[in-house]
Amino acid sequence: MHSTGYVGRRTVLVVFIIVLLAGRPVGAVWPSLAAAAPIAMLSAGRFVPGEVVISWQPTKAERSRPGPMQLAIDRSDPAWQRAAAQLAGRVGLPVLDLAPEYGMARLAVAPGQEEATAARLATLPWVAHAAPNYIAQAAGYPNDPRIGEQWHMRRIAAPAAWDLTFGSYSIVVAVIDTGVDLGHPEFAGRLLPGYDYVNGDNSPNDDNGHGTHVAGLIAAAANNGTGVAGLAANVKLLPLKVLDSRGNGNYYDIAFAIRRAADSGAQVINLSLGGFSPDDTLKAAVDYAASKNAFVAAAAGNCAQGGPACLYQINPDFYPAAYPGVVAVAASDHFDNWASYSGYKYYIGLAAPGGIGSDPILSTLPGGYGQKFGTSMATAQVSAAAALVLTYRPDATPDQVALILKDAADKVGPYTYIAGRNDWFGAGRLNAGRAVRRAYPPSLQIPTTSYRFLLGGPIVQTRAVFPILNDSEQPVTWQASEVTGVSWLTVAPGRGVTTYSAPDALTLQAGPTTLGPGQYDAVVRVQALAPFSRTLNIFATLQVVDRVQRHFLPLVAHRWQAADWVDPASGGTAIYPTAEMPVRVTLPFTVTFYGQTYDALSVSFKGFASFSQPGAGPAVGQSTCLPTAALPNDAIYVLWQDWDPSLGGQVFTQQPDADRFVVTWFQVRRFPGDQPHSFQLVLFRNGTIVLQYRAVQAPVQGTIGSENWDGTVADQIACNGAGDLPADGAAFSLSSRLPW
Repeated sequence: MHSTGYVGRRTVLVVFIIVLLAGRPVGAVWPSLAAAAPIAMLSAGRFVPGEVVISWQPTKAERSRPGPMQLAIDRSDPAWQRAAAQLAGRVGLPVLDLAPEYGMARLAVAPGQEEATAARLATLPWVAHAAPNYIAQAAGYPNDPRIGEQWHMRRIAAPAAWDLTFGSYSIVVAVIDTGVDLGHPEFAGRLLPGYDYVNGDNSPNDDNGHGTHVAGLIAAAANNGTGVAGLAANVKLLPLKVLDSRGNGNYYDIAFAIRRAADSGAQVINLSLGGFSPDDTLKAAVDYAASKNAFVAAAAGNCAQGGPACLYQINPDFYPAAYPGVVAVAASDHFDNWASYSGYKYYIGLAAPGGIGSDPILSTLPGGYGQKFGTSMATAQVSAAAALVLTYRPDATPDQVALILKDAADKVGPYTYIAGRNDWFGAGRLNAGRAVRRAYPPSLQIPTTSYRFLLGGPIVQTRAVFPILNDSEQPVTWQASEVTGVSWLTVAPGRGVTTYSAPDALTLQAGPTTLGPGQYDAVVRVQALAPFSRTLNIFATLQVVDRVQRHFLPLVAHRWQAADWVDPASGGTAIYPTAEMPVRVTLPFTVTFYGQTYDALSVSFKGFASFSQPGAGPAVGQSTCLPTAALPNDAIYVLWQDWDPSLGGQVFTQQPDADRFVVTWFQVRRFPGDQPHSFQLVLFRNGTIVLQYRAVQAPVQGTIGSENWDGTVADQIACNGAGDLPADGAAFSLSSRLPW
């Protein structure tokens, strides 16, 4: 039994295009959005089972808490106990935590009744807010300095997984191997007491390096500013040493360690090892782990080509990978080719990057960091991905976890997948990002809960497209219908299915209508049908006016100003929008844009950011001049162009100070050989909008400007090589004021 790891400037004339309304009093044109009814939105996040949180406006007596302020709650204080008993009587639920001075409490409920109980509590007149106790966690791309060298993380879509989680501290992964460097800072605080079956002691320290390398791929600390990151960086590790300093061990120790790991509550068992002989004792241990609901991943072995380390056997069966109930893991290289050393068998479940000799995998080693390659490295990534899946599906069986991983895998390589698999890659190469989305709870979301239409004069019909979103890859079936306003509003389609990677869309069409000037309201009901039931409402308003006029106002001077570039390398956070799918980011302060207030922004790789609509999918085509009714609307176009993410470049967000929020498109390109472009959007707390250009290629192509929610009001600076074109170091200020 052994381990398995081997520009200058010019003055130009541009057009500032707006829409003015005539025939109606200005104050009557648009109602305040504050008057719109709120929407009931299904949260996509997980919450603590059996808990709800409520808040209320504390009384004067509650605010004047006696005694010194403490960071923790003193539950032994008789005053606290009396307040807890009184609150329990009012709500009919046990009180877990209570802070009367802040008007907040945590209550116990029956598991599964969190949302229903919160809804009931929210109806109490004195309760300001009630909700399940949602779970928060750090996520996003890690700051570990050598993460860029870990090419395998990008190949398995780890950043997409990290958008949601680095794993749960409650998940335990057993690393049955050569031990782990117990003093390595990458594992500090997350190593459980293990055992050394080779030397018979309680110190499973690694004297080979293989186990530490595997452990780092699984769970090296993320965001600690040093070294590398593991895929499931928050999980605990149970180190069990069964292989000696040369990487050899015996079946009995391995079988015993598997059983001990299962009895110790390990939800995932990593076996980056194997042997050439079947054995009932080893098989029984694997079966025992499965009976304890432990997911077992094992290496397929490195003997596809034979050799002395393989006892000169070519592609032999490898155990325990060959046993039923084990996910056998093969290895691929940097370019999704089959690694020629990797075992290819009928029982292969998945593949993952294992690297090759000239392009290995970086991870931890005793006392530092280093590179190895092999099916051992691939196995560790599958184990870590299983731990991420279990973070959102803690009650899933090993078979259910395996099915999620296999269904999410990418069908790569030159080999045909018959009935969904082949012997070289199994179900395909691991895609951790998609797997986590498949485990993530399904939801139904609409980016905006209200919309305003304008008709008048020759404009007798207009429409708006609402993305129907779901943060999970678990499909949600939905239907939509008009509740009121059917005389002027139509909805299509009436039914659809939405997932994270394939968001659906709902089109609302206003008109044609014979309605006279005035304001008309409508409600559209969107209902989730499966796998859950939930209703959302879109509140639509139609304003009919006597006429709509477009005015083209010449601009006689350029609008440049000097840029105050914000370096994304100083505190910027990388985000990962694609050409089709933007990333929704929460703003640190609200922004008023064409009369509406927003607290979030959808950032597209295509060089624009939209407030109320994400602008995803095929509906967003090539950049066009403004204004346009085509998507995207409600957007700031910093340099809208068909940038190609496969040619490199990055998008960053950051808050350099309390009054600014910055989005930077850094070194993006349109086509091979194109010069890199860098530009950024700066949103100010006072409502100012600034566009800045660090490096642009003349003549500047694309669209620069802003546009309101329905493409009737715009501030256009440049469009496709014409207008007030920026040079390197230039900046523009935009106005987002309505003309009425």
